[in-house]
Amino acid sequence: MAQNVPAKEKLKDFITKLEFLGYKITVISKKPQIYSINDKLVNIRSRGRVKETTYGRVFWYSVAFAVLKEVNWVIYLTTTSDYFYMIPSKFLEDVKANMYEDTSKAEVGIFNIDWDNEYLELKGKTIPISKYNHNLTNQQDYPKF
Repeated sequence: MAQNVPAKEKLKDFITKLEFLGYKITVISKKPQIYSINDKLVNIRSRGRVKETTYGRVFWYSVAFAVLKEVNWVIYLTTTSDYFYMIPSKFLEDVKANMYEDTSKAEVGIFNIDWDNEYLELKGKTIPISKYNHNLTNQQDYPKF
């Protein structure tokens, strides 16, 4: 079973690593978690738990549709603070009709990120997202804002 890193700890480590690498980061709001990174608005999402399935590790995530109109990117942290998907908000806006509905919150979409197979899992479809996969362990995979 994969180690579950607390979400707050993962987020804090991620921000610290980006700053160490020279990214300019400013907190815009804590709820939702919006940051200015190199002058681009970014919503950063972190989960503490990973679900192990027969086909790989899966992370359940959500997105508030109003946030997509505010930011350029949404970052979804995965196994550790080094590994993440940096997805353009436009991409998520285009697939929001296929997201699962959050019955407790209006205008929020839910989906899974299949980390091992690099797919966004939606209602009735999967979309490859390997081009949005980044990590902070290899300079070639550092995000560009």
